Amino acid sequence: MISEKELSDLRSEAYRLSSKEVVEKLKSDADNGLDKDKIKDRQEKFGKNQLQEKSGKSILSIILSQLNNPVIYLLTAAALIAFLFGDIPEAIVILVVLIVNTIIGFWMEYQAQKSMEAIKKMDKTEITVIRYGKETELDAEEIVPGDILKIDAGDLIPADARLLEANELQIDEAALTGESVPVNKSTEAIDTEKQVADRNNTIYKGTAVTAGTGKAVVFATAMHTEVGNISAMVQEQDKEETPLTTKLNQLTKNLIWVILAMAAAFFLFGWLTDKDLYQLVQTSIAWTIAAIPEGLPIVASIALARGMYRLSKQNVLVKKLSAVETLGETTVIFTDKTGTLTKNKLTVKNFSFPQKDDLKVNWKNEKPEVQDQENSNFQEIFKISVLANDANLEDEGKGNGDPLEIALLKFTKHLDEELYTENKKKERILHKPFDSDTMTMGVAFKSENGQIYVAAKGSSNAILDKSTHILENDEEKDFSKEQKEKWQQKNDELSEDGLRVLAFGFRKTENKPEDEDNFIEKLCFVGLIGFIDPPREEIASSIETCKKAGIKILMVTGDHPGTAKNVGKTVHLFSEDEENNDVTVHGKNLNDKDIQYEEIKDSYVFSRVAPGQKLQLIEIYKENGEIVAMTGDGVNDAPALKKADIGIAMGKRGTQVAQEVADVVLKDDSFDSIINAVAQGRIIFGNIRRFVVYQLSYHLSEILIIAIMSFSLFTLPILPLQLLFLNLLSDVFPALALGVGEGDKKVLDYPPKDPKEPVLKKKNWRQIISYGLIITASISGAYLYSHFILQQSESINNNIAFFSLAFAQFLHVFNLRDGDENMFNNQVTRNKFIWMALLLCITLVLIAYFVPVFADVLSFEKLSLQSWILIGISSIVPLIIIQLIKEIKKDF
Repeated sequence: MISEKELSDLRSEAYRLSSKEVVEKLKSDADNGLDKDKIKDRQEKFGKNQLQEKSGKSILSIILSQLNNPVIYLLTAAALIAFLFGDIPEAIVILVVLIVNTIIGFWMEYQAQKSMEAIKKMDKTEITVIRYGKETELDAEEIVPGDILKIDAGDLIPADARLLEANELQIDEAALTGESVPVNKSTEAIDTEKQVADRNNTIYKGTAVTAGTGKAVVFATAMHTEVGNISAMVQEQDKEETPLTTKLNQLTKNLIWVILAMAAAFFLFGWLTDKDLYQLVQTSIAWTIAAIPEGLPIVASIALARGMYRLSKQNVLVKKLSAVETLGETTVIFTDKTGTLTKNKLTVKNFSFPQKDDLKVNWKNEKPEVQDQENSNFQEIFKISVLANDANLEDEGKGNGDPLEIALLKFTKHLDEELYTENKKKERILHKPFDSDTMTMGVAFKSENGQIYVAAKGSSNAILDKSTHILENDEEKDFSKEQKEKWQQKNDELSEDGLRVLAFGFRKTENKPEDEDNFIEKLCFVGLIGFIDPPREEIASSIETCKKAGIKILMVTGDHPGTAKNVGKTVHLFSEDEENNDVTVHGKNLNDKDIQYEEIKDSYVFSRVAPGQKLQLIEIYKENGEIVAMTGDGVNDAPALKKADIGIAMGKRGTQVAQEVADVVLKDDSFDSIINAVAQGRIIFGNIRRFVVYQLSYHLSEILIIAIMSFSLFTLPILPLQLLFLNLLSDVFPALALGVGEGDKKVLDYPPKDPKEPVLKKKNWRQIISYGLIITASISGAYLYSHFILQQSESINNNIAFFSLAFAQFLHVFNLRDGDENMFNNQVTRNKFIWMALLLCITLVLIAYFVPVFADVLSFEKLSLQSWILIGISSIVPLIIIQLIKEIKKDF
């Protein structure tokens, strides 16, 4: 039997061994497969071929995690104390607030537990397997190491396997490696160490067969496959709290400690002076309620949800609320190349002909334009492109077949549909499909003059080797060795520029070739065609916008270094001056685990990058204080999407795995949508900062009013239940209206704020203290005037303080305009939600005053006209004072 140690060693070296050696080490049989005893033994030893799923939290544990919060502790304690002292209405209201917050948090976390389900769906497939001498269809879960697979076009590979046979076999590995075109596979052993993307004799779980047939022996199943390794990395990457969540939590904790200290001091002072215990408890509860912005989590969530809604209208699906704001803090975006920066659609870029300058193809609305179409080389290469082509175009313009061949058909059809159709109708008399060993494909036709026309295309090496002549100035001339070397050099130059290159040749003969397997020979070389996956039209301007906004864009791809660098240059990822530096890093140079940020900070393109290296790059940049966004579409991107501060998956071409673990999904796969999301994130943070200033400034006034009256008159100016009612109104509706404002349209004209910058800067704290003191002075003045001058009862004084504070808080929302905005025409006054919120809040307060049942619960009394005049003056004075100061001092 094969041991786990032997199998582990084989997984890392299978591609370097011959197929016969791999079969022998697996103790299998290439013709008959495994016998029943070996199958049973290996099923028991290695288990089913399925990916493990990390067990998610139970519903109970999710609920408990939501309750594990200092704010919840304080409010729960306040509710229990209210129950103990018989104040049932107050206790019930506090509990309602707790329940609402817990339900919101529970639902968000419960929805986040689906990330691994998508990977498991990859296991649901069947495959043809040879066992005990017979071919059988088998569920992929039943496959074991040593099984012999037979694969055909359309099959999904169920395990990692070493090829034993490969007949024109092509595998789409985009989901695993990021390679944009199908990979030609062979059976030859590889002498040198190679990365996954370059192991052409190996097939991998989760990839798909696009053409050809093959036979392979399985050497890795389940979590030991490359996809399994990625799945394990996804599970290992615990999602860290986003910057906004961390900052809001820290702010809340700081507020709690301050108010606990004040409440403890007051309680101790009152207890030492033999004051009424329940009044001491009530005042402490009032301070707790006054200090904690109960509506902050709800308002922040709704404000972010509003941002999510706006982005959904712009093809951006945000799955996690706080991801919107975190996008606004992004300083680095790691982006894939294929389909994000480029169109993921190979296109004919240029022609290289003998004794001619390269012909560039200009595309306008899917229509190609080419100069000098009359020369004989162009006419021949046009003909060969259509004839030596196994792809097909559908009516709606989509194609079936190899992407390079589809690109040739689209070019020829759109350039000259009549000539394209004429050539397409010709019947082949010989056909040799693409062969990964010879790297050529060809066909033969009988011309109208009776001649046989052989058309061939393939890699430059192969076509040049099979060419004896070259077409120059309408003449077929001898093709010298020196000329071939120059054309090979030309091919290398085009490849270094990021182009995929095909060479073309033809031969005219009087008779049909006798050797039908080797008729692609003695060709006349025509020229080269360079293909490119063109950048999206909007990319260059989007990247320029990012640079202006202080965001660095880095390309991370599994593609060829030359291709990646060329795309980066085309979209202006780096400047011409920077190009002289080492802007490209090959994945093999990232194998050193001790690589430092300083070594790569000036690089813009990372090519041939493996999934683990993406994690490494993200970790390096995050450790340097960057807020990292990562785009991706394949299975190979999933761990990095989860590790990044913000994972952005593609909606059109992205795998379900990538979409499930990402925070954001782009429904149109457009980089422009990322820019919109970043702008919205910055607007949201500005709005959140605005309503936090709004909330904390009047919460400060509540604390100060209670402190002044409690320590001077030893009376409670506003009751806990009144405070809770008022804060539920002010903390939610006006604050929410501020949170959903349109914001500053110039947010992308400035660099992102420092990721370490707190929610509130020193300027904001000065605003909070100043606003709070002004409101405190006005409301305290009204209370003291009623107490000493009007000599009204304590309950009336309480009502005057409550209503004065309520209307002052509602009007305070207008003080949150920017200092350089007009007093009467600004983003606050233009916000229709502000007016709706004020109308709602004032209406609810008046209902509570006039409806007896609510008035009794909130301890409201009938107030005289004199009292209402005092309330009106004291509530509008803070607005007038703050607005006048803003006119003088713009940053107030």
